[in-house]
Amino acid sequence: MRLKDLKKSDTADVPYAGTLTDSVGDTHYELAISGSSRLIQKVFADSEFEYQIEPKANEKDAIQRYQEIWDRNTIMDASLGRPETVAALDKAVPAAATAKNSIVVSLRRTEGQGTWWWFWFPLLALPTGANLFFILPPICNCSGFVVPVTGDPDLFLSANGPRNPIIAASTRGAGAIDRVAFGPVICWPWQEFVPWFRVNAFTTCVASFGMSGFGVVP
Repeated sequence: MRLKDLKKSDTADVPYAGTLTDSVGDTHYELAISGSSRLIQKVFADSEFEYQIEPKANEKDAIQRYQEIWDRNTIMDASLGRPETVAALDKAVPAAATAKNSIVVSLRRTEGQGTWWWFWFPLLALPTGANLFFILPPICNCSGFVVPVTGDPDLFLSANGPRNPIIAASTRGAGAIDRVAFGPVICWPWQEFVPWFRVNAFTTCVASFGMSGFGVVP
């Protein structure tokens, strides 16, 4: 799926939206991209993204399938053999995101069920300081990773909103894969939350982002 496959909306704050299909053929899911149309077109110009929604997956399925996604998309880890340096001390929590320098990619269920989710967004082009937020439906555990092609993106995770405290972060140097995860192995309904992944361009970069989540509540 590419940006051109999503329908353009008349709603100013959500210029792109599209219907998603799960593994059994149901179309009870929506992907919406919010933000400046100009920035969205620049960031997603070369990205052809993939996804899978599995309404009948269990915890064991989710672990195995995520491992397959990780192995397939991180074969060329450019960080191998590269040490961290004092340059890492220049990094800090990025400045607050604004509507002008941010894009929000939101996934939601319009009806029905869906327990396991994964998405892969390759070749995202971000100018320095830009933010990409990726939001899954409620889950009890999740993981995300950003693979740089050029430049230096960083990755942060918050629960239930973009301004809430960061619960996991990865700010490795240029060329290194950043990854975050949160949640227990065994899921209970009262543990579910909405993950907000934030990819922040510490420097201008081209990077690919993947995320996965598992929940027990329909």
